[in-house]
Amino acid sequence: MESSSATPWTPTQGKDVLPHKGDMDDLINSVAVDSAYGEAAAMDHAVITVDAIDAGVVAHLEQPSTPQPTSSPSIAKSCKEHLKPMVGMIFDTLTDVEKFYKSYAHEAGFSVRVGQHKKQNEEILFKRYYCSREGYRKESMKDVTDESGKTKRKTPNVMETRCGCEAHIVVKLGSDKKYRISSIVEEHSHGFVSPDKRHLLRSSRAVSERAKSTLFSCHKASIGTSQAFRLLQVSDSGFHNVGCTLRDLQNYYRDLRSKIKDADAQMFVGQLERKKEVNPAFFYEFMVDKQGRLVRVFWADAICRKNCSVFGDVISVDSTYTTNQYNMKFVPFTGVNHHLQSVFLGAAFLADEKIESFVWLFQTFLKATGGVAPRLIITDEDASMKAAIAQILPSTIHRLCMWHIMEKVPEKVGPSIRQDGEFWDRLHKCVWGSEDSDDFESQWNSIMAKYGLIGNEWFSTKFDIRQSWIPAYFMDIPLAGILRTTSRSESANSFFNRFIHRKLTFVEFWLRFDIALECQRQEELKADNTSLHTNPKLMTPWAMEKQCSDIYTHEVFSKFQEQLIVARDHCIIQGISEFEDMKTVTISSLSGKERVVQMNKSNIELFFDDEGNLLDEKAKDPMEVETRKKISDSRNKFEDLIQMAKNSEQGIKFLYSSLSNLEEPLQKIIPAATVNKQDKFESFLGSKIPDEVKIHPPNDIKSKGRCKRIKKSKEKTAPKKRKCGKCKQVVDHDARNCPNNVVG
Repeated sequence: MESSSATPWTPTQGKDVLPHKGDMDDLINSVAVDSAYGEAAAMDHAVITVDAIDAGVVAHLEQPSTPQPTSSPSIAKSCKEHLKPMVGMIFDTLTDVEKFYKSYAHEAGFSVRVGQHKKQNEEILFKRYYCSREGYRKESMKDVTDESGKTKRKTPNVMETRCGCEAHIVVKLGSDKKYRISSIVEEHSHGFVSPDKRHLLRSSRAVSERAKSTLFSCHKASIGTSQAFRLLQVSDSGFHNVGCTLRDLQNYYRDLRSKIKDADAQMFVGQLERKKEVNPAFFYEFMVDKQGRLVRVFWADAICRKNCSVFGDVISVDSTYTTNQYNMKFVPFTGVNHHLQSVFLGAAFLADEKIESFVWLFQTFLKATGGVAPRLIITDEDASMKAAIAQILPSTIHRLCMWHIMEKVPEKVGPSIRQDGEFWDRLHKCVWGSEDSDDFESQWNSIMAKYGLIGNEWFSTKFDIRQSWIPAYFMDIPLAGILRTTSRSESANSFFNRFIHRKLTFVEFWLRFDIALECQRQEELKADNTSLHTNPKLMTPWAMEKQCSDIYTHEVFSKFQEQLIVARDHCIIQGISEFEDMKTVTISSLSGKERVVQMNKSNIELFFDDEGNLLDEKAKDPMEVETRKKISDSRNKFEDLIQMAKNSEQGIKFLYSSLSNLEEPLQKIIPAATVNKQDKFESFLGSKIPDEVKIHPPNDIKSKGRCKRIKKSKEKTAPKKRKCGKCKQVVDHDARNCPNNVVG
C-alpha cells in the first residue's frame, strides 16, 4: 500500500476540502493522512452500522459482540481478494472504476461517496472515491419562532453519519487514456455493515430499469409508488432483491415532478396538440391570461365527438371535481350509451366558476359538436352554469341532477325521519316512480303531511322547482335512463375517482385519464361483443319480445323485459303501426291508461365532423403496434422461462448464463447510447420537457392533501353517537334536538 506524509486533515476543513493546494502529483499523494483522530474517536463510541435508507441516513448504535481493538482501524479482511483495490490497477473508464469500488464496498460492508476531481480540456485527470463516512458535516441551523414570537436559531435533529473515516482510493489518468489507482487508504475508523443490511447501503442501491418500468406502469394505472414498491418486493422475493428502498423510488418519481413543474401546462397543451396531429378529428381549445397562465382548456377526441352525435341528446355536466394541484375545476361531460353505461363526451379544466368561464365552456363544446346542442342537459345547482346555459344553449332543456339533490335530503330532516325506512321508500317512489305530474304532486303532498314537512323551507323550495328535476314533468324527452335511475352521476363519480384521488400535475392527470378512458371503452366493447354473439332468454311467445331482443342490447332488453313480464297480465296491445323507420306500439292497461312505445330502426354506421374527418380513433403506427406486441410477447416468454427453471438450480444457472451471453452481441447490434434521467422521464410522459416555457400553470396553489370529489351529505363522516339527556338513549342527537321534545 502506497502512502506518503501529509498534513493531517482536521474536521474543520469540511467534507469536500482538500488538505492543501499544490501541483497535481502533490495533490494525489496527499491522500494518506494521519488516522490518529479516527482512532481516538473509535475509542469513545460504539460501533456504528449505517441503515442507509435515505439521503438522511438512519444510524443504529450496536455494541460489538466481541471487543475490537481500538488501536487500529477496521479492514475488510473477509472480502475476496479479486474484489480488493490495489495500487496500479487499470480501468478503461471512470464508470468502471466506480462500479469496481462500489462492488468492493458492498462486499466489505461500507458505502461509497464520489469525491473531487480535476478536469483539463474536458478530460478528468484524477478523481477520488471516499467511504461515505469520510469527513464531518457542517453544522446547519434553522430559524424557529417560539410562543412569544421571538426568532431563535435551532440545530436540526439530524443523525450524524460522518465520523472522519479516511478510507478512499484515488485514480489518475495515464498517457494511454486509462485510469490507474494511484493511492489507497484501506483502513476504516468504524465497523462494517452486517451482510443482512448490505442492500441498504446507499452506494449499493439504485433504481433499476425494471423498477422504473414498474413504477411508471403503476402510475399510469393510478397505482401509487408505495404499492408499486410492494409489487416489486413480492415479485422479487424480498426487499433485499429490489435493489432500492421505497424512499429511493419516491425520490426518483419526485425528480420527475420537479422536472415538469414549470412546464406542466405547456406539456399538457402539447400532448393535446400531438393527439390532433395523429388524428385531425381530435378537438381542443385553451385560453391563457395576460400572464400566460393556463386558465381554460377543453378537449374531446374523435370517439367522444362520435358519441356526442349518437348519444348526445341527453348529457350530464358536473363541476364538483378538483383533480390537480392548481385547484382547477375538472368539468366532465357524460352521456349514456346503448348499454346504459356512462360514456365520456369531453371535459374541461376551468380556473374559476364565473359565468364567463362557463359561457366559454359551452361555446367551445358546441364547436366540438358541430353546433348541435343537446336536447337536455343535467347539471348540479350551480347558478353560474345555469346562467351560461340560458345564454349559449337557449333551446336546450336544463334540468338539475336528481342525485345531487337527493344526497342533501338526510341533512334536511330530523334523525327520526332520517332513520325511517318507510319515509325513504315513499320518497324514492314519489321522485322516481311517478308517471305524471298529478301522480307526483299527490304523493309528495301526502309525504309532507305525514312527516310534518309542510313548513320545511328546503322541501318547499324543491317543490317549487319540481319541473327542473322531477322526471314526471318531462316524460316526453327521451332520457336514455340518465334521470330514471339514481346511479348515473354516482356511476360517473365512481369512474372519475379512480384517477383523481391525488393532487396531480396536468401531465400526470392526462396519463391516468387516458388509461382510465381506455378501460371505460373496453367495457363498451365487451358489452358489444356479448350482445352481438349471445341471445337473451325469452320469457313469452310474443313477437314483440323476440323483435326487441334482436334490436336492443342485452342491458336495454333486460329493462324492457322486466316491464314486459310485470305488465303481461295487465296490458293489452291495442295496435302496431310503422312509418318509414319509426315503429309505434300502443298498449293499454287495466287502469285505463294507454302507453305508446316508439322505436327507430335506422342504423347510422359512420360519422364525420364538419371538416370531413372520420369520427373514429385512427389506428396507431403499424410499426409501433408490432414493436409493442413483440415487447409484450418477450416479457411473457421470459416469465415462462423463469417459471420453467426456478425449481432447478442447474436450470436457473443455464438461464442466467444464456441471458448474460446475449448482452455483448446485442451491444454490437445496437450502438451504446447515453440515456439520462430526463430521457426516461420524457419517454414515460410521451412528450419532451421544453427548455422555454410560454404557457404557465396557474400559481394559486391553495389546497393541500388528498384530492377528491367534493363531499355531499351522505359521504360526510357520520356524527359520533352519544347518550341523549332527554331520551336517555345512545343516539346521534342530544337533548336540544331530541324527537321527544314537546313544543309548547
